[in-house]
Amino acid sequence: MSTVKFEHKDFDVLTVLGTGGSATVYKCRDRATGALRAVKVLDASLAHKTEVLLRFEKEAEAMAKLSHAHIVPLHSVSMEGEHRFIVMDFIDGESLLGRMERGPLVGVEAVRIMIPVLDALVAAHNKGLVHRDVKPHNILISRAEHVFVTDFGIARFVGDTDMSITRTGVMMGTWAYMAPEQRADAKGVDHLADIYSAGATLFAAVTGNTPKDLFAAELDPTIYKGVPPKIEAVIRRACAYWTSDRYATAQAMLDDLQVTLTALRSDVGKVKDHARVVFRTDPGSPSPGRPPPPVPAAKEKKEELKPKPAPKAPVKADGIDLSEKDVLIAAGLGLVALVAIFGWMYTKMQPDPIVAAVVVEAPIDRQARKGRIGADEMDKVVPMSSAILHEVPAAVVLEEDFRLVLSIPGDVMYDQVVCWFRPRTSGEWSKTKLRKVGDHYEGSILVSRLFVGGLEYWIEAKPYTRGLPVLSSANPRRPHRVTVIRN
Repeated sequence: MSTVKFEHKDFDVLTVLGTGGSATVYKCRDRATGALRAVKVLDASLAHKTEVLLRFEKEAEAMAKLSHAHIVPLHSVSMEGEHRFIVMDFIDGESLLGRMERGPLVGVEAVRIMIPVLDALVAAHNKGLVHRDVKPHNILISRAEHVFVTDFGIARFVGDTDMSITRTGVMMGTWAYMAPEQRADAKGVDHLADIYSAGATLFAAVTGNTPKDLFAAELDPTIYKGVPPKIEAVIRRACAYWTSDRYATAQAMLDDLQVTLTALRSDVGKVKDHARVVFRTDPGSPSPGRPPPPVPAAKEKKEELKPKPAPKAPVKADGIDLSEKDVLIAAGLGLVALVAIFGWMYTKMQPDPIVAAVVVEAPIDRQARKGRIGADEMDKVVPMSSAILHEVPAAVVLEEDFRLVLSIPGDVMYDQVVCWFRPRTSGEWSKTKLRKVGDHYEGSILVSRLFVGGLEYWIEAKPYTRGLPVLSSANPRRPHRVTVIRN
């Protein structure tokens, strides 16, 4: 990266705050007002690259659309002249990463910091903006303990049709904090990727460890070792592998964090433990509810001691002591022997029987066996072809989950089932994976305010073996169209 010093007639450059892959942030003083500013300057050696320049402009556009108490304010943008830069408020303090370098945060402090972060994400998501790089590096804490979210450099608007900025299959973000779907394709992610990153950031804050593959906690229970149980419940939900298992919105996670903070401060109250419940792969499934009360221990019964009857005197036979039981056994064996002898003698006295062979001829009706088809009937056989069976609803409700249910009868070879969806006014598709539940597939789409004008979607299913066709219900050119209504 270039080390050319930033000079501008409007600012006195004081120091370098940090450098990144394409820009440097300087601490400057505004010569007109005397206020301190953070000026993010695009590296001059990259300014001629269209993709880098467009991304820099997108960051400025994103910040200009956001006005929130917990998002670093934008003051001005300059995209002409020798330098291209963004002027922001200077936050006098440190990043969450800097605070973590002194050691893991206690649970109350970590949750207190993440609550305003989620509040900022709620505002961004309501504007249709996905941050895509939530991590401790991009969370600033002022000396007055005010929390800010910054660096919208790789953010994207839902519905952005500019294909040159983020190509399908390109990974954007910081690996350890990225949701699994973002690792595969950054272009198709939605607000649920930010929720995953927020959960991973909370994990890093309370443990001081890199949040590696939190979505695989079911395979490695030691991942959450050392995480307070109340906080673990929130992280597990936020960092679930399936998007339908995560918090549906940033507001839902924010609400849960506020309840958790109250419980941590008072050390009382019950917080739902998501580590002990089945995830919401079926959005319509009922809650398992509270566990039944413990069964009271049975009272021990004291047995009354009863005097045992005195044993009977043994029977004497020819000087040998025999009990009553011995006498009965001997008599029984003798009787069995007599019956066997008489039976053998009777069979020897009977003449040999005469056996006559009789052949009976009778017609037998031919019956078709299941699974067997005669050669003369093959022309009647209709080959079975797999297809997606799915009922398209007439309308879905705003701010609720649109539950997707489909089946592929006659074939179990399809394991990659994806629903592509978008607002009717958008040109870019987002996707969500469907999970196999029994003999069908299920998933859900959060019908946010982005879909006020209607929702379009189509479904495709890919097999895990070669030779089978890719199935689809509708397609990008002729998708299913659903009306969105208010509740």
